[in-house]
Amino acid sequence: MERMVECEKTDSGGNTFEVIQAKREICKQRLTDLYFNTSAPEPYEMLLIEKAIGKNPGELMKEYVERYPAKKTKE
Repeated sequence: MERMVECEKTDSGGNTFEVIQAKREICKQRLTDLYFNTSAPEPYEMLLIEKAIGKNPGELMKEYVERYPAKKTKE
């Protein structure tokens, strides 16, 4: 996964922002924020995007957590 959300495919009506918007109610600005990593995804958003692009539930979340692990802080 090159970016958090695979939205730039355009061949044969792939996973564009417009396709995801049509399948699930996530606004274009929110998808843009997620795609360019200027915002952290909510778990329900990940599920909606997974359903829209035909991924299994939890697949994107697993990739996201592996790519951006939680940082430990000192108490």
